[in-house]
Amino acid sequence: MSVIFKDKLKAAKAAVGEKNYDYAYDLCHDLLEMDRSNYNVYILLGVSCQHLGKYAEGEGTYAHAQTMPKANVLAWQGLCALYEASGDRTKHEQALQSLCDRLVVEGNRNKAWETMNKVILLVESDDRRLVSVLRGLTQAGPYHDLLKAEADPQPPTEMELLERMCEIESTLDSRMVESEVNKRRTRLGAGPVQRVRAEVRAEVYGKSTLLDTLQQLVAACVDANDLDRLMSHEQRYFECLDDRLEFVDDTQRAVAVEQLQNMAADLVTNGRCAAAFEFLIETVDIDDTRLGEMATQYIELFPDARLVPAVSAWLALRDPVATVDADSIRGIESPFARAQLVAAMARNRQHRACVDAAVAARTAQQTFADKYGIRLQRSRLAVDLAAADAYMQIGKEHADDAERLYRTCLEADANNKAAALGLGLATCALGHGDEGRQLLQRLVDSDVHNHRAWGGLGAALVDAGDLHGAVDAFRHAIAEAPEYAPHHVGLASALWQLGGEWRHDKQHAYTSWLTAARLDPTDPSVFSGLGQWYQEHDDNVRARRCFAKAVSLDCTNSIAAPLLADIYAREGSDDLCEELLQRATDNSFALPWAWR
Repeated sequence: MSVIFKDKLKAAKAAVGEKNYDYAYDLCHDLLEMDRSNYNVYILLGVSCQHLGKYAEGEGTYAHAQTMPKANVLAWQGLCALYEASGDRTKHEQALQSLCDRLVVEGNRNKAWETMNKVILLVESDDRRLVSVLRGLTQAGPYHDLLKAEADPQPPTEMELLERMCEIESTLDSRMVESEVNKRRTRLGAGPVQRVRAEVRAEVYGKSTLLDTLQQLVAACVDANDLDRLMSHEQRYFECLDDRLEFVDDTQRAVAVEQLQNMAADLVTNGRCAAAFEFLIETVDIDDTRLGEMATQYIELFPDARLVPAVSAWLALRDPVATVDADSIRGIESPFARAQLVAAMARNRQHRACVDAAVAARTAQQTFADKYGIRLQRSRLAVDLAAADAYMQIGKEHADDAERLYRTCLEADANNKAAALGLGLATCALGHGDEGRQLLQRLVDSDVHNHRAWGGLGAALVDAGDLHGAVDAFRHAIAEAPEYAPHHVGLASALWQLGGEWRHDKQHAYTSWLTAARLDPTDPSVFSGLGQWYQEHDDNVRARRCFAKAVSLDCTNSIAAPLLADIYAREGSDDLCEELLQRATDNSFALPWAWR
């Protein structure tokens, strides 16, 4: 190196130090004419170009310097400063990343973290880029080792890093969904908002990495043995995975469902997550043992939770004579709640409402099966049985609907005695009396202690006109189950139709109805029967009360309602008569006696 070159290089350094960048720029070009291999000249020229606004030339200068044999971090640092001065954020970020890579190669972890932190600060306003940068610091990323740096600011822990990523990704996903829905909903032919939202969610969640981040966060909590954070983040992961399950690739759906089941079991054990309880309540498929263990705990821990009314209804329905408030569970969108609504309608003898509720329940169960791949077989069987029984109660004109459902139930469970019993009764109602009675007789022969089979046989024999045989069957049923009110009702009805002493003697039909009233004061047929007995014995006051009680329980009762309407008409109580008939027709249009 000549003396002239050394003097000029010294002068160029002094000019840069004095911020005389024009002079430094000229000196650097003179130096390059003398020697194009001096690394320091390129650095000084790059600094001069930055301050003179000659960004393109400075960029080329630093790029060349980085390729030189004696290159060090000054070339990368200079390029970062140049892009920062030029306001080119994209190139600035790239340059900082390159500088970080260089520092990593040199083993300078602390400086590398300081540089990476500058990248983070630079991209903070761009959530998507920020997540991408932060992901590089995670355990699976190329910069994970930087979290061990001892620098100011101190690097975050793995858990803190993942927590921040989750917050950003969650906000980003929500914002993207709302933005796209608002854009598309006003387009021509967009369709219903629900469909637009479903399409947008599928697109956004399909590209989202939030589930992966949450899974890594849960794993980080396990590694750190941080149980409090583990429960919190596992709950969040569970709720997010459950919400997005339908958008998970079909090949991964079964694995995701298994994850949900395992997490739900953990969360329920720790009693921390209402959603986990609800998931397991839905998936146990009305298994009394497992559900019973969770129901009380769920209600106690989360008294205001979504499924509490439905679980309370399930607990109440275990009492054979309890009434259930169906309105409390009517609006809950859930296959479990829908099934309990069907059961409540059946218990409350709202037969047409029960049939309608069963249609909605089947739809909810199918939707659940499509999402989770879990068939709620017991729940579906219970819904179909309740609907079939309701069809039978509505009238013989729906016996074919009942028969179809009973056969469906038997296909699902060939040994289901309730379905076999219902099929026998439905077959009789359709005019196939011999076949129906044979089915019922087989049930009795296979199990002489099956009181419901004896009761069903009694009802079938009443329809066939064999009243003496019906009386014997009902008495067998009562002997097996003396506290079962429907058998006493059936016996009373058969005795009443026999006439004579059976009808007029208080020890026969009358006594059976009184026993039924004591056992089940919510059965309208009991009070319609007693009303007929009192009316025939000229006790019109009691007859009126009994008919009114029957109608209060079921305003469409085909015995009590028309007889009470006649009483009102004879009394001149036209307003009461009109109100009764209006209530009846509002509840069921197909009531010929009401229209007459």
